[in-house]
Amino acid sequence: MTSFKKTALSITLFIGLNSQTALAQAISKTEKQQVIDKVSELMSEYYVYPEVATKTNEKLKLAFKQGEFTAHTDSEEFAKALSIWLKETAEDRHLSVRANPVNQEVKGAESRLRDSLLNPPRFGSQNKGVVATKVLENNIGYMDLRGFYRLTESQPYIDSAMKLLANTDAIIIDLRKNGGGSPRTVQYLCSYFFDKKLLLNSLYYREGNETIDYYVLDEVAGEKLPDVPLYVLTSNRTASAAEEFSYNMQTRKRATLVGETTRGAANPGGMFTINDNFRMFVATGAAINPITKTNWETVGVVPHVATKKDQALDKAIELASIEVEKNWQTLKAEREQPLDKLLSILNDAKQSKKSLTDIRQSYQQQTKALINALNLSDEELAELAYESWETSPKYAVFLFEIAVTFNEQELYLYEYWARALARLDQLNEAKAVINIGLSKVKSEEHKTMLKDALTEITVSKNML
Repeated sequence: MTSFKKTALSITLFIGLNSQTALAQAISKTEKQQVIDKVSELMSEYYVYPEVATKTNEKLKLAFKQGEFTAHTDSEEFAKALSIWLKETAEDRHLSVRANPVNQEVKGAESRLRDSLLNPPRFGSQNKGVVATKVLENNIGYMDLRGFYRLTESQPYIDSAMKLLANTDAIIIDLRKNGGGSPRTVQYLCSYFFDKKLLLNSLYYREGNETIDYYVLDEVAGEKLPDVPLYVLTSNRTASAAEEFSYNMQTRKRATLVGETTRGAANPGGMFTINDNFRMFVATGAAINPITKTNWETVGVVPHVATKKDQALDKAIELASIEVEKNWQTLKAEREQPLDKLLSILNDAKQSKKSLTDIRQSYQQQTKALINALNLSDEELAELAYESWETSPKYAVFLFEIAVTFNEQELYLYEYWARALARLDQLNEAKAVINIGLSKVKSEEHKTMLKDALTEITVSKNML
C-alpha cells in the first residue's frame, strides 16, 4: 500500500477539510480554465470511479463553455461555486476545491507544528475526541465523541469510557459534532458491541484495485456489550467515519439512530495541489457496506427517529428509559421464582438443627446453583452472612464458605468466616480459614489485618 493510501485511510472532514480564510482575489477566465483543466486531470487520474470522472469532466467542460462560472470573479467565490457544482454533478460530498489564502503559503508541516504548540488545542483533541462520559438517570450511559482519532492514540480513552459504561443498562453515543476520522477506530469501537465476527464495512481503493475489509475484532481491552440497548445521536454535521459507525450499527440492526440525516460523505481521499492558488480534495476510495452493497454518499444516513439535533439527546434518553424499564420488568419476572426458592432454602438452612456438615450436604449445591442463576455477587451473599455471624454462626459459616468461592481475594470473608467458626468453638478450623485467606489475598496490609483478627480471636477464646 502506498504512503498516500495509508494516509487516506484516516483523512477526515474535521482534519482534512479545514478551510482557511481567503481574501478576495480577482481571477481571470484563463486562470479559471487552467483550474478546470487541472481538476479534470486529477479526476481522471485519481477519482475512485473512472466512469464518473469521465462524465463529470465532460459536463464540466461544457458547463464552463456555456458560462457556468462567469459570475464568480474572485478566487474564493469561484472555488466555492466549483465545489458545489462538483458535489452535485458527481454526487460526492467529499469533492471540494479550496482557494489558498492570498499572500500566504498553504500551511505545511512546520506551520502546523507551530500552530499545534503555540495555539490552544482544539476542543476534544487532548482526549482524542472523548469529551464526555457519564452515567445518566436510570443507569443510562452517555459518551460524547467528537472524532475518531488514530487508534493508537484514541484507544486508551475509548477503553476508559467503555469501562465506565460497562455496567449501564443502555448506552447513548453522541456523534452530532463528529466529523469523522480513522476507520480502524470505527472498527474498534464497533467491536465493543458485537460478539460475533461480522464484516462491518469495506473500503475500495482505485489505486491497486484494492479492497480493505473491516471485521468485528475478536477482542477489545474492555468488556464486550453485545446486548446492551444502544442509541446513536446524529446531525447534519455527522460526517465520514462517524457516518460509517452509524451506518454499520444501522445496517446490522444493532442500534437506534436518533437525530438528523447525516452529511453524506462516504468516500475517503486526500488533498491535491491544483496550482499555487488552489487545492482539491479528491475521493480516491469508496465505502462498501456488506448488507446494502453501497454506502451513504450524498444521501447521508437517515436516522430511525428523526428529530432536531438539539432535541436528539432528550429523545434518546426517553427511548432508552422505556427500554430499560421494559428490560427490568422482564428481568424481575425471571428472577422472582428462583429468588423465592433461594430464600426458602436459606431459611431452611438457617433454622436447621443439623450439623454443619449435614447442612452443607443438604443445601450447598442448590444454593450455589441458584446464586449462579441470579448472578448474585459475593458482596450480596456476604451481607446475609454478616447479619447472622453473631446470632446464627453455623448459618453464617455456611454462607461465608460459599461466598469465598465467588471471590477468593476478599479478606473480610475470611475474617468473619473465622469469627463465626470461633463462636462455634471451632478454633482450629478458624485458624485454618485465616491461613487460607493469607495464601489467597495479595496485599500485605490485608494479610496483617487477617493476622490481627486471628490474634484477637485466639486471645478472646483463651480468656473464656
